[in-house]
Amino acid sequence: MIKKPDRAETFKPKCLLTDRQPAYTATGFIVPCCWVDNPWGMRDDFIKRFYDPKMHIDNNESVIEIMNSDLYNEWWDMLINRPEEAPDICKKYCGSKLDDKVTKQDTYISKKGNK
Repeated sequence: MIKKPDRAETFKPKCLLTDRQPAYTATGFIVPCCWVDNPWGMRDDFIKRFYDPKMHIDNNESVIEIMNSDLYNEWWDMLINRPEEAPDICKKYCGSKLDDKVTKQDTYISKKGNK
């Protein structure tokens, strides 16, 4: 059996290092990327904050206002200065070479103690 690599060890945030863009959700929120807009991503305490009603597009003057919010500034600071704190879903999709394409078969994160 081939052991899958630990995606957290190769974490390279594509939202910082490539032209990957934030996503506008069907429910009216701007999230760091489309990969976090799913039930697994929304279980993360940090990502949940992007779905706070005060972050909804109707409650802001513009997308720029949202992107310049304290929440987004905290997000970028975490990714730059404390990437080990990034949500698991980010490590799942961005724990690869920058030009790698994530496939359905390549969706995993190794947890300590799991082999």
